[in-house]
Amino acid sequence: MKKLSVKKIIISIVAILLAAVVLFTAATYIIHCIKSNEEFNLLKEKGYYNPVSVGDYCLNVAQFGNENGKHTIIAMAGNSSGDFPVAMRQTTAPIEEDNLVVFVDRAGYGFSDDTDNEMTLEYIVEDYRKALKNAGIDAPYILMPHSIGGAYANYWASNYPDEIEAVVFVDGSQLSDTAFDDYPGHSVGLGERSLALLAKMGFSRYVLRNYFYHYSDNYTEEEQQLADALMYMTLDSIAPVSEDSLLAKNAQDAFNGIVTNDIPKLYICASWGIETKEDIIEYNKWMNRQIEINHLDDMEPIRTDYDDETIQKILESHRKSREEVIYPYAEKMGNCKIVCLGGDHMIYEQKPQECSEIIMNFLGELDDN
Repeated sequence: MKKLSVKKIIISIVAILLAAVVLFTAATYIIHCIKSNEEFNLLKEKGYYNPVSVGDYCLNVAQFGNENGKHTIIAMAGNSSGDFPVAMRQTTAPIEEDNLVVFVDRAGYGFSDDTDNEMTLEYIVEDYRKALKNAGIDAPYILMPHSIGGAYANYWASNYPDEIEAVVFVDGSQLSDTAFDDYPGHSVGLGERSLALLAKMGFSRYVLRNYFYHYSDNYTEEEQQLADALMYMTLDSIAPVSEDSLLAKNAQDAFNGIVTNDIPKLYICASWGIETKEDIIEYNKWMNRQIEINHLDDMEPIRTDYDDETIQKILESHRKSREEVIYPYAEKMGNCKIVCLGGDHMIYEQKPQECSEIIMNFLGELDDN
């Protein structure tokens, strides 16, 4: 009788635990659905929702600014940056007055539908082109990619030059024939599909901050909310995982496939753009603020009082990186102007006003020519 009682107790405990898990999951999902509906309505109200068919699924094509403006600028996100349409708006807001700025979310990003298709270089660019065509947004375009978006922009400009008026790389990935060789990537497997399922159920709301930082102080609470909402939708998708798994191949294929041409290009160099002692101090203060506002208690603050020898080593490292990678990359592309704006890779979050001014000066030069 004693053994039977112990067995019953164990079964009861397991049943209680399972019931608790089910209730917690159900509550998480219900709360997620309620919040998602609120976020959807807010994003739609702000103009971020505009699905456009590309065949078997839709991509989101959000348009801001002047539909009859001087230029049509296509903003292209970095790897897994589903929040890009919100995060980049502080940079594009002044540009929108005289231009049309279009954010096309790749498959699985934000409002764009998910797909099991492989996110190869060619596939992604064809998706971009079909989405714009079906949205009635005609070429020529000024491509404005961030990070790995630069690989897609290069493929686009090399293969369809008649569609491209110019390219503005906002700290685009520094492409080479060995780019991202050491990048681990994540292939689409059972684990990734399970994580996407958990995200659909709302568990991403508990872990988002483990993957993406809070925005800097110049962003409003509403902007943070909108950006987070887009990231929840991105984390529950498989296509970005496929893209991540092909990151090195796409980057290297894009580099090796570059056709040198006269399309005007601007490369805003941030990650390797530090040129002065003041740049170093400013960047370190920025990083320390990120550590503070994101409660990264396991990270030590970065020094801002380097001695002259250390400063010279840092400056020399950035100079060498520009000379060995950025300048040859720009030369291979052709007709590429490099402007250094030393800082974070997400330079459009750290220095949106400076980014905007550099881009508008470039647009002015295009108009003058």
